[in-house]
Amino acid sequence: MPWKRWPLGLVALALIGAAYAGRNQLRPLWDTVASAFPAAEQKVAGKADGKQQGRSGASGPPVTAALAVEADMPIILSAPGTVEPLATVAIKPRVDGQIIEVGFQEGALVTEGQVLFRLDDRLMKAQIRQAEANVAKDEATLRDAQSTLQRREALVGRKYVTEASAETARHTVDALTAGIAAGRAQLEMQKTQLDYLVIRAPISGRTGSISAKLGATVRAQDSAALVTINQTRPITVSFAVPQTELGALKKALASNANAEVTVRGSRPATLTGSIAMVDNQVDKMTGTVQAKVTVRNADETLWPGQAVELALTVETKPKVVSVPASAVLPAQQGMLVWVIGADKKVMPRTVVVDRIVGQTAFLREGLTSGERVVTDGQIRLSPGGNVSVQNPDAAPSAPAKATPRPMEEAERSGVGP
Repeated sequence: MPWKRWPLGLVALALIGAAYAGRNQLRPLWDTVASAFPAAEQKVAGKADGKQQGRSGASGPPVTAALAVEADMPIILSAPGTVEPLATVAIKPRVDGQIIEVGFQEGALVTEGQVLFRLDDRLMKAQIRQAEANVAKDEATLRDAQSTLQRREALVGRKYVTEASAETARHTVDALTAGIAAGRAQLEMQKTQLDYLVIRAPISGRTGSISAKLGATVRAQDSAALVTINQTRPITVSFAVPQTELGALKKALASNANAEVTVRGSRPATLTGSIAMVDNQVDKMTGTVQAKVTVRNADETLWPGQAVELALTVETKPKVVSVPASAVLPAQQGMLVWVIGADKKVMPRTVVVDRIVGQTAFLREGLTSGERVVTDGQIRLSPGGNVSVQNPDAAPSAPAKATPRPMEEAERSGVGP
């Protein structure tokens, strides 16, 4: 009867509604699982949509790949550094005088031998003229004394004068000769002091602020420098490393190893230099050893007192298998890469990373040269699945010279493995 069938229809509608509501309530849980296992979600989606699986499932998800190649692995020692001038000279007067000329601007570059200050030289020049006149007078007197001595020595032989008279004339000549020598020495000293009244740059470099201005009177005993010159081209970078790295530093010094100095900030830059010095003792308070790197610094990118990052290549190991760093992923058992087989199927493989330099990972074991690995798109992969390589002819670029990543520092206990 119709009135008996109606309740059964209501029951069916109620069951359908409950099922739909249950599906909506369970959807968040499915989303959580699917997000954690994207490959599983892809498989389920493929089963739910046969046509879509037929079109894209055969070729697999798109990935980018690169070949594992053998490359030279730089062993890099990284440390913070401080820029220091190659030489610093505080300019002080060596004689007293009044400044009558300043030959440079504060903060300007000066060259060796350039006039920095001129002091009033009028008094010194007058004293020099007086000393020259005194020497000339003494020389004339000496010539007269020498003539007297010659006459007396001739008369002594004839017994016209006594020997004592000739001896007195001889002593007079000797005294005048000594006096002339002293006068000439005094004259040389005054000429040297005259040169001191012109203060020149002993080195090429950049000047700082000037403590004494035009017209000021300066004295040789003043403690404050007139100006300080810092030699900035070339320049040095000082850094400290643990004493355990002393052997590596000595090896780098012996080979004149290169170093990269990186400046951070609004205008980052990287400059290349070479190790120049390793200190002759370890600081017992800090357990570190100081070293210095010299950089040409032609455009004065580095500035004294600046904080920089330094990467010193202490050694280079040849023929180490390398892949782009993006190919290496963390896993429960260490690190892994996805290897693409000849059949374009991928399998995860555990690798041992020696170190990561820049964008290149150097491997100790797990891969051989020539194998292809996935560098992007790993999140969509599952073991044994197909992939579609978007760059089949790509090969990894040469290892970048850069400061080691933290992973490198954590994985090595010393300089070498």
